[in-house]
Amino acid sequence: MRKNSKTFGHHFKIILSEKKARYLFVPKGFAHGFLGLEKENIVLYSCSNYRYSNYERSIRWNDKDLDINWGIKKPIISKRDSKASTLKEYIKNK
Repeated sequence: MRKNSKTFGHHFKIILSEKKARYLFVPKGFAHGFLGLEKENIVLYSCSNYRYSNYERSIRWNDKDLDINWGIKKPIISKRDSKASTLKEYIKNK
């Protein structure tokens, strides 16, 4: 979410699975999201600092400006993420 970065607004996708023992490190200052591809999924999620939910923000999963092909038409979305901002709204309110 670093507005001055040359990769601002771009995205990267990777499939993580139990068969290929991989993990993904998301550095501070990056937005991230994930999609479970199975009926049941186990996600181990760690933070570098204490989690302050009051400071968390969400960007709409299907934001047209991000143009992310999630490969799914009707995902199950959390209440918080269903009220997420667009990228433009996020930038405006930052």
